Formats: sequence, structure tokens, C-alpha cells
Amino acid sequence: MKTLKRNLIVLLFCLPTIWLGAQVEVTYNLSYDFGTQTYTVSMNSNTAYNPPLSRLTSSTQVTVVVPEGWQVTNLTGLISTTVPLGWGFSYVDGSDYGLTNDYIVFAVSNSGTYTPFSIPANADLDLFSFQSTSGCIGNLSLFDNTADPLNSEPTLNPDNNIVILGAGAGNKYAGNTSGSVSCVPPCSANAGTLSY
Repeated sequence: MKTLKRNLIVLLFCLPTIWLGAQVEVTYNLSYDFGTQTYTVSMNSNTAYNPPLSRLTSSTQVTVVVPEGWQVTNLTGLISTTVPLGWGFSYVDGSDYGLTNDYIVFAVSNSGTYTPFSIPANADLDLFSFQSTSGCIGNLSLFDNTADPLNSEPTLNPDNNIVILGAGAGNKYAGNTSGSVSCVPPCSANAGTLSY
């Protein structure tokens, strides 16, 4: 009986450590291809999931901060399955809230009907891509769930969010791995020097 009690006590002390180590965290990344002038949003999960537990729910969304007046074109889902994961988007005009940036909220449009795909552990998985009809007018970045000034607007919910069926209830989004993304190519190493 003493051994059983001791094992139960050890288990109770170890469970919080095991639970914390097994917490699911997903990060988002935004990248830009200068050749195709295409932005790509990807996710990275610290835990792998296979269908059907890999299904993303309808509350999954990615918000991108864009220059005022920036417009989306060619929104394309990048995961090919029998019924691909669909994406839609809506705009938030930052000037309505006294802000100089606008926001594009991308959300899953067919969470209940798409064919689930495998989510690998610790690997980038491209979700969707898009381009601009506005040309290169400024940098884009992923929304910051804690620091963006739009967070002070109680009537909106622009937060990045991801809910995976197998990970249980609640938002598993943990942050962004990209910062400000420029559409201006870096200077060429062979470019001449400026003279004054």
C-alpha cells in the first residue's frame, strides 16, 4: 500500500511537467517570393497530427497587417487534397479606428467539408498564397496578438488563431516566426556604388 501511495504522489507531481512538455504550439510565418511577387503563409506545429485529428476548425484565421489601401488578388490554397482547404478574407480599414495600416483577415472557409491533411511536427507547412493588385507600396507583417494597436478595439477579433481537432479545445497559436516582410529586393552584390 505504501508503494502505491508513493507512486501516486510521484505521478501527481510529474503530471504537470508532462502536460507542459506536451502543450501544442503553432507558429505562423509570412514570406515573399520576389520572382513571382507572391506572399505565402505557412504554419509550424510542434506536434504531428494525422487525419481525422488534423482537421482545422472554422475559428482558424491569419491576420496580415498591410499598408493603407493594399488589395489582395490570386488567393490560392496550397494544400492539395481531394477537397482542398479553402480560404476567404475580409478587410479591416485601419483608418476607421485611427490607425495608418489596414488588416486582411484570412479565414478557413470550408472547415467541415475539406479533406484533412497530415500536419508534420516541427516543419513548415504552406497554407495559402496571395498577391497584390496595389504593387509594392510597403511592408507586410503578421498580426501581433498582444502588441498591435487594433487589439484595443473591443468590437473586433483580428487575433491569429488556430484550432486543431486533435489538440483539443482552444487556440494553439503561439506567435510569428517572421517580422516585417519587404517586397523590395535586397541590393545586388554586383550593384555599383553611389557617387556624390
